[in-house]
Amino acid sequence: MPDSDTPAQHQTDAILEELADSSPATTVELATTLETHPMTIERHCQTLQRDGRIRRCTGGMYTLVETGTERLPTRLAD
Repeated sequence: MPDSDTPAQHQTDAILEELADSSPATTVELATTLETHPMTIERHCQTLQRDGRIRRCTGGMYTLVETGTERLPTRLAD
């Protein structure tokens, strides 16, 4: 498990905090706010998306995944 004090983890935490405050946001908006290159933000967002922590929505914006709603409920057998 990665150390929580790594630069990558710090960047990931900053993205999540920013999305918690002003979601949804584009890669450019996040990069401007966090003073980071947009490609760096995009790479972190892709990882967060694969991990199910954020999702990409209309217009290339990212938003946090709401806990408990990221999966549709399965149908119970009759």
